[in-house]
Amino acid sequence: MSDLRRRLVKLALDQGGLLAVLALAVYILIAPAHIVDGDNAEFATLGALGGTAHPTGYPLYILWMRAWSWLPGASAAHTAAISTALLGAAQVIVLHAACRAWGARPRAADVAVIMFAASPVVIAMNTEAEVFAMNNLVVALVLWFASVGSPLRGVRRCIALALVAGLGLSDHVTCVLVSGVGVLGFIRGLRETEHKAIACAAGAGALAVGLTPYLYLLIAPDHFGTWGHASSLRDVLNMFLRSDYGGPSTFAARIDERFPAENAWFLAQTIGRAYLWLPAILGLGTLGYRIARPTGETRWGWALLAASFLLAGPILASRFNLDPNDGITAYVIERFHLMPLVLLVVPVACGLDLAVGAAVDRIPGTLLRRRALAIVFVAGGFVAAVGLSLPHIMRTHTPAVQELVINALRSMPERAVIIGEADDMHNGSSYVQLVLGIRRDVDYVNWPMMTLPWYRARKASHGVRLQEGPGHASVRIAEHVLREGRPLFVDPTAQNILRSFPHYPYGIFYRVLPRDAKPPPIEEVFATNKDILSRYELSYARPGTNDRWPTAVHMKYAWTWRVLARSLERAGRDEDAAWALAAAREIGPQP
Repeated sequence: MSDLRRRLVKLALDQGGLLAVLALAVYILIAPAHIVDGDNAEFATLGALGGTAHPTGYPLYILWMRAWSWLPGASAAHTAAISTALLGAAQVIVLHAACRAWGARPRAADVAVIMFAASPVVIAMNTEAEVFAMNNLVVALVLWFASVGSPLRGVRRCIALALVAGLGLSDHVTCVLVSGVGVLGFIRGLRETEHKAIACAAGAGALAVGLTPYLYLLIAPDHFGTWGHASSLRDVLNMFLRSDYGGPSTFAARIDERFPAENAWFLAQTIGRAYLWLPAILGLGTLGYRIARPTGETRWGWALLAASFLLAGPILASRFNLDPNDGITAYVIERFHLMPLVLLVVPVACGLDLAVGAAVDRIPGTLLRRRALAIVFVAGGFVAAVGLSLPHIMRTHTPAVQELVINALRSMPERAVIIGEADDMHNGSSYVQLVLGIRRDVDYVNWPMMTLPWYRARKASHGVRLQEGPGHASVRIAEHVLREGRPLFVDPTAQNILRSFPHYPYGIFYRVLPRDAKPPPIEEVFATNKDILSRYELSYARPGTNDRWPTAVHMKYAWTWRVLARSLERAGRDEDAAWALAAAREIGPQP
């Protein structure tokens, strides 16, 4: 065997190369060609057009998507998803290297990385436009470069870790939770070189270089799909500090707002599903065992890895002010479980080595060295693991959100104004209108964002102005829209408007009428909504009751018909009420 072929075989079978190629192929194969949730819609829009995302802006990820925007995806959302799949494949090969650097053998690293890369939440985040895939890669690089077995030494180790830290902060600031391991690696780099001052200066420079993606915010395009526009370094700093959300401290919920027990159990379920429970328990046990009896990596290394896991896992989860028992909030929370999943890959791999190493050593060497067996082991294991997650991914990555937005916009009269709070409609309408070019005459107003001066100015430029005066601000803006002669629609959360104006159900919204107007008769409202329903495009199987965003979408569809059924019953139109209830059951989530 030639040296080149030997190196390629080693890369493929002993360094995670084959597994990374398989992961990339699977991720690209199942990457959706449509938007699947609110944040995904925002990132897909910015991947196509550029711009600033919601705080902290995530400039590194935006630049990554822009760099790959030439890929021939079926849509902008698909191209952004493919660029994210590339990050997912990079995670695989870096995590495999990290496992080996911390002491695991190749086959143990294969198993641990397969379980991680094929878990439902990891596949979901690696196959749609989302910042967490890059954050996972940053954490994996820290684990690799900081370890005793790192391929980098001295000044190069310091530079690499500082650069990765800066790039990580340019993507998702939660990477600071693994800073203990990174600082340990930087100290190792200093100890490995006689040029400590040079290493420190080079590290500071590398950190600064890693933060330079934030300068993109100063030149990023400004359009209706962006979160404001930075015109000064102070604006960039405010974006980094999340000032529009009230500052970095707003992430911490009050004690009476938290659900610590529920979130701790939800985290345990995510980890258990990803690592099939027993390997997860083995990995946690390995952390404690290696702190007590370190080999390969030092006691400090294992202790700081355990501390990072606790910070990113149970401690962070206990501070969430969201109840994971709700489908959409569960989806929001679950993305923050990715970092503890990444951090657990290394101890799971090393634990497998501890548990089965002796048995593996008894297998004849010639059998272990057979490349065909290794290929079957890696490929078969990954495909089998993906098969366990695929049904869930296919149910949650349907076109439900995109078609909801398109259906809602197409049902609107010309120059309509919609006031609501939902992320799927807010970011989804930006994608559908700006990228797909559908119904750009309709204005969607995200009511909570009207507290932001730049957002109010943006809406005012389209004729939707918040007037000064007494009473509720939402009522004043509704009066302004109606005086301008524009059709007004609101979602059910707009209670002040609904209490102040006559209204009736219209699609997934209420249509709001001037104060002196009278709603049409119930039979006309019923006929209007039947016509709207008949024109909906629903090109996918109905979701179940626990399919996250698709479930929420179809609950919105069904809501209209439940409201109409009650009104029809009160009007004595029992046959029509029965039809409405049947429609609600048919279009709602399927049990």
